Amino acid sequence: MRHRMPLGHARNAIQLMANHRKHRGYRTQKVIAEYLKTWFPYADTAGAGRQGEDILNVPTLSIEVKARADFQPLAWIKQAESNAAGKLPMVIMRCNGQGEDAGEYLAFVKVKDIMPILADLLPTSEITRCTSCGAWTFEERKRCLSCQSMNTNA
Repeated sequence: MRHRMPLGHARNAIQLMANHRKHRGYRTQKVIAEYLKTWFPYADTAGAGRQGEDILNVPTLSIEVKARADFQPLAWIKQAESNAAGKLPMVIMRCNGQGEDAGEYLAFVKVKDIMPILADLLPTSEITRCTSCGAWTFEERKRCLSCQSMNTNA
């Protein structure tokens, strides 16, 4: 049995959906690159359909961007690893229904890659709740970072 191309409106609808997915993926890359400029001023998108990292000029991370309905985290992290060249491979995923606030997107890395970084960054004291705002904080801090950023008297 031969596979036939859909005719007329069906073919156009398929092409429109494919174009929408490409545009959404490219737009997601741009939104993430803009968000990352807070930490990496030269962060930029690699553009649609290019091989390699999706976000450029982020010296410590190799970022693979996904804006898809399907969920294939192992394949995606392997893709990020193949482009990493000594950087930390990371996948940033925009789930369906999420707007353009990249801070709300999901990011994932392998546990073996993130734990050494976290162990160096985190204080050794106990984690507690701030009595003022309820955010998680460390006992050894004089002020909760959330309260400090909101200029409250915690």
